[in-house]
Amino acid sequence: MTNLSPLTENITSNSSLEITGSPDICNWLLQEEISLAFSTYQSNSLFFVSGKADGKLAIHRRFFDKPMGMFLTENQLYLSTRYQLWQFRNVVGNGEFYNNTYDKAYFPQSGHITGELNIHDVVVINPTICRGNPPVVAPNEPQQIIFVNTLFSCLATLDNEHNFNPLWKPPFISKLVAEDRCHLNGLAVVENQPRYVTAIGTCDQASNWREKRDSGGVVIDITTDEIISAGLSMPHSPRFYENKLWVLNSGTGNFGFCDLETGKYQPVAFCPGFVRGLAFHKNYAIVGLSKVRDGRLSGLQLEKHLSNNGGLCGLMVVDINTGAILHWLKLEGEVTEIYDVAVLAGVKRPAILSADSEEIQRIVTFPGGGGLVVTKPGVNVSPTALPSHTSKAMDGGESQVKNTPSPSDQAIASYPNGGAIAVKYQMVHNLTVESSCDYDALTFPRIKKRWQSRQLQGELLGVSASVSQKIVGFLIAEIFPDVKSANLISFYVLPEFRNQKIGSSLLFYLEKDLKKKGFTTLEVSYQQTEITGLALEAMLRKFNWQPPETKFLLCKTTTEKIAAAPWLYKPILPTEYEIFPWQELSQIETQKIRQWQDCPAALNPFTNDTRIEFMNSLGVRHKGEIIGWSLTHRVAPDTIRYSSLFVREKYQKLGRAVPVLAESIKRQIASPVPYCTFSVAKENGRMLEFVKRRLQPYLTYFSESRWAVKLLEGG
Repeated sequence: MTNLSPLTENITSNSSLEITGSPDICNWLLQEEISLAFSTYQSNSLFFVSGKADGKLAIHRRFFDKPMGMFLTENQLYLSTRYQLWQFRNVVGNGEFYNNTYDKAYFPQSGHITGELNIHDVVVINPTICRGNPPVVAPNEPQQIIFVNTLFSCLATLDNEHNFNPLWKPPFISKLVAEDRCHLNGLAVVENQPRYVTAIGTCDQASNWREKRDSGGVVIDITTDEIISAGLSMPHSPRFYENKLWVLNSGTGNFGFCDLETGKYQPVAFCPGFVRGLAFHKNYAIVGLSKVRDGRLSGLQLEKHLSNNGGLCGLMVVDINTGAILHWLKLEGEVTEIYDVAVLAGVKRPAILSADSEEIQRIVTFPGGGGLVVTKPGVNVSPTALPSHTSKAMDGGESQVKNTPSPSDQAIASYPNGGAIAVKYQMVHNLTVESSCDYDALTFPRIKKRWQSRQLQGELLGVSASVSQKIVGFLIAEIFPDVKSANLISFYVLPEFRNQKIGSSLLFYLEKDLKKKGFTTLEVSYQQTEITGLALEAMLRKFNWQPPETKFLLCKTTTEKIAAAPWLYKPILPTEYEIFPWQELSQIETQKIRQWQDCPAALNPFTNDTRIEFMNSLGVRHKGEIIGWSLTHRVAPDTIRYSSLFVREKYQKLGRAVPVLAESIKRQIASPVPYCTFSVAKENGRMLEFVKRRLQPYLTYFSESRWAVKLLEGG
């Protein structure tokens, strides 16, 4: 494949993403005067792809939280995300350009909180919609947004008083419950009315569609409730175009259409990947492909067709008349899945801004305004003021411009545009769990989230950096005066004030205060990320901390992802074993466990038992005797942590822990709680090997928990 160097305006230099394309795809985009868009919830991104005159691709990327379904009109873009449905509007008029480059720029206009419904396809209908590609909406006409509410197995629309308003459900769904019973996913519009939907199975039990993936897929006419095509394999993306109902038969990798007279599915082209996301332009179909290396399609036809190579992730341009693959785009690296695809007709270089972009604070439009109006920027500091907690200014904590200040007098920072500002540093005392949450917007990791799963063990101490009484940086430590030790638990500087030694000064003043009080050690535990690797660890080296050590592996996933693991459905315990709900543990069994000598302290089943999640915390008995458990805790409303997996030593080599864990996971899959987390100690070699073999392919996040210490001399 020919490597076409992408425009990296929104792809960071340390991104592992590589985008390549067929030799003529750039010229094709230019000749057709179109751009392509695709969403990928797997990497939380929305991409625009355009051609450039130099023969290279322009790649525009923005980050959103789980973007999925898209719908485009002439000047609107609709996008479903994890728990919101967004409407973006184009702010660029005909013949104008945003930033002298973009002939379409989509700014966020409104967002509706839907809750986490796992929204898939989204469409917008209008009573007087005009035909076209993309469709042109008549001005001042009411629009109705209709979306596939996959979690509740229905079609729905927005509601001013509720998260959603259900419009239609399949006839085989007995009631609306948050159980994703049939995996309703796709919606096709015919003559400005929703008409056809796709589902992976005609099931009426929680997540039961997973057992119907091979041939249980259907297309339903919602005007008659009739199943017009059956026997499909994980169908997605129904689209009515040129008087045909096109459907992606994802489980086979086929792009084709359903004969509306016979119901028979007619393949047109095979695409080497899990096909999902479909759009049209003239006689071209643009098909999205995802890789399938995680085993989720085990046993399906597609697995055989791909010859174990996992397939491709990208886009393919197919001639709808001949089935020939004309052009392609391939993604390698961090992006492995695509959900939806769209064509931006007549658009040479589009852009989109997320809701937290700086531009939307300063660019406005209004009737008669003559286009974009850029407002005068205010003071470039956060509006957050110092909360009214006891604070103490540093000695010489505020001063004027100096050249290359040392940490001892670091009270000056350079303005991003070359000026200078006076920075004031203060110690913040008498912090409590409640009052620390006042600083939540100035904490990393977020302090509110910390208190959801942990209890304060010591006392809290803060250090603030402020400009004109506005906080621009904040640090929080948990201190233990009895043992003269402290833990750094949050460290944050506003983005526009970074790289100006403000963070270094916050850390310096914390160390100075701790030494003065006789403290001997300062510790920090953190997750390994790009931010901590580039910023925090560099600062620790600068201040002579000891090299960090890896303590735990940190893992996250979703029930949708882990449900594809084949091993979940294979382990079966012999009949002399019994898995039981943990809340049924007897007092006698509790006393016996407390007397055991072979259970590590870290796996103690009675630690933090007030937050235990009884829904899927399980014990296991052998011939009536308790031998182990899989215990979970609810660490957030939407997240369950797998905290303790243990069986007694003589049962470990028999693999008796795996069926208990599998049952615990399956119970969460059947629930509406979508996220799973767990950690594994570095020294737990057996569990690390299990994670590598059985869990890692199904993880959405994999990192390390590191620990570092600074010995405070002269305390």
